[in-house]
Amino acid sequence: MNPGAPLVSVVMPTFNRAEMLTRALASVTSQTFDNLEIIVVDDASRDNTRDVVLAIRDNRIRYIRHESNRGGSAARNTGIRAATGDYISFLDDDDEWEPEKTKEQMKVLQNFDAVLCTSNEPGSGSSRHDTKQAIELDDLRRGNFTAGGTGVLMAKALVLKETMFDESLPRYQDWDLFIRIAQRFTIGYLNHPLVRYNEGAHERISNKIANMPAPLLEKQVRMLQKHRDFFGARWYRRHMCTALLYSIKHRQDKIAHLAYTVRRYGFINVVRVLSMRIGEKVRSLWRVATAVEGESVRRSGT
Repeated sequence: MNPGAPLVSVVMPTFNRAEMLTRALASVTSQTFDNLEIIVVDDASRDNTRDVVLAIRDNRIRYIRHESNRGGSAARNTGIRAATGDYISFLDDDDEWEPEKTKEQMKVLQNFDAVLCTSNEPGSGSSRHDTKQAIELDDLRRGNFTAGGTGVLMAKALVLKETMFDESLPRYQDWDLFIRIAQRFTIGYLNHPLVRYNEGAHERISNKIANMPAPLLEKQVRMLQKHRDFFGARWYRRHMCTALLYSIKHRQDKIAHLAYTVRRYGFINVVRVLSMRIGEKVRSLWRVATAVEGESVRRSGT
């Protein structure tokens, strides 16, 4: 460790994922920037999470346990309050960081109060944003740069201690936090996929909402209601439509769900959201095909 370097507090909320936690922790302990304080907040797990954490021989790790399950945002707030670092970042227990994440974000934080990088999640980054250096409120109003969860964020500790997570929101807590930070502070942008988002069958919000009734699903995204004036009617309706159609391909009641969304938020918005989804898939397939072709050309030339 470099005693002259700023201290970065890494907050890791966890709940009943002992089997995944080791991998996530390893991606933090192997960071190229090693002046870290790693705060694992156990949100009242019923598995062997505590044993897994305490078995790791690294004196940078601190273990805190909630006596009752309070949710991810409450666990992150517990970590923020406990943090002693100059900067704070976050990692969910089922995701991972690239080794250079902390080092690269620290460079950006020389000129900003907070920074967002990108992840491997579809829609998180784009080559057309390569020259972008700062995220403005209008970017967040449009829903840009909000993919990847809290793992893409690093900020000065004072920023997060003054802002905190809204523990009343079941979804989009990260987007809500980004908006409230941008209203008072500056946010830099680093268009590098430094967070590995692990999709899977384990329980997470995207799986839990797959067949949730539409009216209940609307209540899950009350963050949009909270910032309705900020979004304005146009973007509010579009974002609500996007939220309702997030897991449309997994729904058993696709037609009824589409009809409900059209009635509530308009045919044009439904078509626009579905068209964007198709476009993202096409671009993703194009990137894969290009990479495969490039590798084939490289091998044939050797």
